[in-house]
Amino acid sequence: MQHSQGLRIRIDLEADALISNAGGEAYWVARRRAQEASSDEMARGWSGVAAVIARRAGRRPATFLSLLH
Repeated sequence: MQHSQGLRIRIDLEADALISNAGGEAYWVARRRAQEASSDEMARGWSGVAAVIARRAGRRPATFLSLLH
């Protein structure tokens, strides 16, 4: 339980940093990092960051993906 809480905190902090540095592109930066990750664990972490950013923007990840089509 403590491990998952620490992971959530790190994901939230990374989402904050990406939003601060990348602004409106933060979601896409996180998605790209998930795709380029060197391990499944890292990919899941970056996907979690993207999901947090999407929730904060008031959108679901699927909404972002639909913007591509």
